[in-house]
Amino acid sequence: MDIPKYNGTMHPEEWIRQIKASCYCSSNIINDFYRTTNALLNALKAHVSFTIFKESCKRKLLTLKYIPEKNGGNTATFLANFQSLCYNAEINDIEEIKNIFQKSIIYDEFFNDEFLKKAKEINSMEELLKLFGDITADEAILIKNDSCIAIKHAATGKYLNSASNLNYKTGTSQQAVFAGKTSLEQNALWIVKSSNQSNFVLYDGGIYLNHKMTDKSLICCSPYKSPLSNHTEVSCHPEYNRRNYNYTWKLKGYNSTNNCIYVKSQDRIILQISGNKILRSHELEFNLNDKSFQEVVCHDERIGGNDEG
Repeated sequence: MDIPKYNGTMHPEEWIRQIKASCYCSSNIINDFYRTTNALLNALKAHVSFTIFKESCKRKLLTLKYIPEKNGGNTATFLANFQSLCYNAEINDIEEIKNIFQKSIIYDEFFNDEFLKKAKEINSMEELLKLFGDITADEAILIKNDSCIAIKHAATGKYLNSASNLNYKTGTSQQAVFAGKTSLEQNALWIVKSSNQSNFVLYDGGIYLNHKMTDKSLICCSPYKSPLSNHTEVSCHPEYNRRNYNYTWKLKGYNSTNNCIYVKSQDRIILQISGNKILRSHELEFNLNDKSFQEVVCHDERIGGNDEG
């Protein structure tokens, strides 16, 4: 039976556990060992090698940096290392643990913001790990800069749509925007771009919506009228025409009590543009090229269910 030697590179309690495991095969040995465990543990902890070991673990803990899995990191490994280093450094105060943990995630905008907002409620390592798991799950469904999205009209179930070579016969005569099918298709895909420095799409933050198939921007075209209801026209314009029209949209939560500033997949939202105009669709249809299309407009009336996406 090989007894592991203590060399100052592990916590004394862990070393003693390994000794117990090695001695388990002999009840006489382990009974004698139990009688001397406390004295041995105290002696090892009093030795200068344990102080050096703890300081080394704390330095490693303070340099630990969380890397999200989307960037090649491993959340489970990070959390295991964090717990192990806290244990080996004998850091038990939950406030100190929270401060160190926050420093390890400060480089990630979303994790840092959400942790700071909710950390006051944390009273144990177990609660800290659960909170981090919840934040990780939320981060996976965030809408990010340059994400490809689809916007579904809540009232009719149809997706915001546009199509190449399908232009209005009135107003700007530019590429038409409409509510298309209830099934997702290529013409219902949009690239969302944040107008601020965030890597994420924020509520009340400016965004641009570019139609993926044609690379044209979703525009509110005041003072031009929509083809059917005489609200403000919504169309898609080439990049070079952006400066002439309103193209910076804001996302607003619709009847939401969620205080998160980050927009998530499946959130119920409304789209607002400068002048407080709101994107709207309804069941009314206009004709274009011998086909019927569900109208999409901007309006400045009272917000209702037809404005929700």
